[in-house]
Amino acid sequence: MKRKENKTISYGSIEQMQQRKEQLHEVISLENKEIRRLWTQLTSEDKHASRGEQIATFVSYGVMAYDGIMMLRKLKRGYGSLLNIFRR
Repeated sequence: MKRKENKTISYGSIEQMQQRKEQLHEVISLENKEIRRLWTQLTSEDKHASRGEQIATFVSYGVMAYDGIMMLRKLKRGYGSLLNIFRR
């Protein structure tokens, strides 16, 4: 995500402040809708996936879980305890 510089804007009246507030509210609302759309797209299940694709997804999840367990096991062996990882 791009970082925007914070610029100080001087306002001449309360109406200008209210207009700016409404503009910001519209921008925030649009960005919120876009985030919701992307999150829904990311987390929704693919109902049109074939049986083979579904099996491939389950196998992929299994491999990721196995990899995580093996990583924790190696860390535990190397440091003696998972809590010792943060002490060094």
